[in-house]
Amino acid sequence: MAKLPPYAKYIPENQDCIIVCTGSAAWKRAKSVTWMGHLSKTLLPLSDDINAYRWSFAYNKDVVLFTHGTEESYSRLIELSRALLQYGALMVLWCIPRYPVNKFVSKEGI
Repeated sequence: MAKLPPYAKYIPENQDCIIVCTGSAAWKRAKSVTWMGHLSKTLLPLSDDINAYRWSFAYNKDVVLFTHGTEESYSRLIELSRALLQYGALMVLWCIPRYPVNKFVSKEGI
C-alpha cells in the first residue's frame, strides 16, 4: 500500500489549502516554520515515484505546488497534478517561476 508523503499526516482536516513542495530544496521548505508558516506543508522528494505515495490528504482541498532548488520536469509536475486531482483535490495551482502559472481544476471544483 502506498504511504503518505512526508509531513502529510500532520495536515489538519480543516485546512482548505495545502502546500506541496517539489524540487531539490523541497525538504527544507516543507520543514520551514517561517515560510508559509500559517499552512501545513508536504513534499514530493526529488525523483521519488509519485505513485509510491497516497495523496488522499488532498481530497476536497485546494493544492498549491511550489518548486525550490533544482526543479522537477514539466512532465513530472503534470503527473503530480493529475495524481492530486485523482485523489480528489479541487484545484492544483502552480507557483513555479520557470513555468507560467498553471491551474488545474477538477470537475467537482468547477
